Amino acid sequence: MKHATLADPGYHLPTEAHAELQALRDHLHLLAQLSIPEQEHPDSLVVSGASLADCFIHLPDTADRIVAAMTA
Repeated sequence: MKHATLADPGYHLPTEAHAELQALRDHLHLLAQLSIPEQEHPDSLVVSGASLADCFIHLPDTADRIVAAMTA
């Protein structure tokens, strides 16, 4: 009697989508670092709120492309 085995469970991303996922992770780390208040001026950001918002604009589009690559 043969036993069924899982060959390779999980999701498979195309190489380009995997690279985008890594870049997205790196961008999120950068945004997190930029949003940490300074020690001397804890109420101020390193970048303005508008600049930070501009940084966040492309993140959902990148995530959508990665999800689309997973379902293709």
